[in-house]
Amino acid sequence: MNKLTLLFVLILSSNSFAKTESISVRSYLRTEFDSMFEIKVFEYPKVILDCQSFFNQLVVYENTTVAVKEKIIYPLSFEDCFNAHEFLFNSQNEKTPVCLTLDKEYSTVTLSNKDSINCK
Repeated sequence: MNKLTLLFVLILSSNSFAKTESISVRSYLRTEFDSMFEIKVFEYPKVILDCQSFFNQLVVYENTTVAVKEKIIYPLSFEDCFNAHEFLFNSQNEKTPVCLTLDKEYSTVTLSNKDSINCK
């Protein structure tokens, strides 16, 4: 019985924590910093592309209350951060949809021009 219960818990936990997530980007905005940008999505209160800090990164805030700021950090190389900015900026100027895919297991970020229907 204990083995069956453990197996059931493992199956449920692996399904409830998706390793990849694809999100449609609503807009891409400048911030008060030169190389830091906000990516607007419905799924999270705040997503920041930070190409200005010592460590370039995409920061996904799951909670933005003053007391606790829960976030997931996706490290990026300088080149990857610049390419992400260029892709987002050009896609927004061309009014092309953007799909942001986050891989939580490998801490990777992928951008594509899939529309909201195919961004899943």
